[in-house]
Amino acid sequence: KVYDGSFKVNVLKWMKTNQASLTETALNFDISAPSTIWQWQRSFERNGVDALYRGKGQPKLMPTNKQNKKVKKQSELEHLREENELLKIENEYLKKLKALVRSQQDDEHKSSKN
Repeated sequence: KVYDGSFKVNVLKWMKTNQASLTETALNFDISAPSTIWQWQRSFERNGVDALYRGKGQPKLMPTNKQNKKVKKQSELEHLREENELLKIENEYLKKLKALVRSQQDDEHKSSKN
């Protein structure tokens, strides 16, 4: 089955927001193989959000006229907004993780004093 870029972005957003496993996410979105989501995540981490909008091995198409350029600009803006949203989610997740680690270290430090 072929999934479009917006669907892939939404799946990755949902997974990060809900801190769900690959399996949970696959079940939620009726994706037969959790490894598919793992590949999307890996593509996003390596090549950014644009990688989610391209099929396997397909290079970006260059626009040939003004109409295509306008569509491409809108598409780029949409991609950047989605990438920005994913990065915000990732940033919040990392902040929470850092606070949790700091809290655990403080607890360990307090217990070693007693």
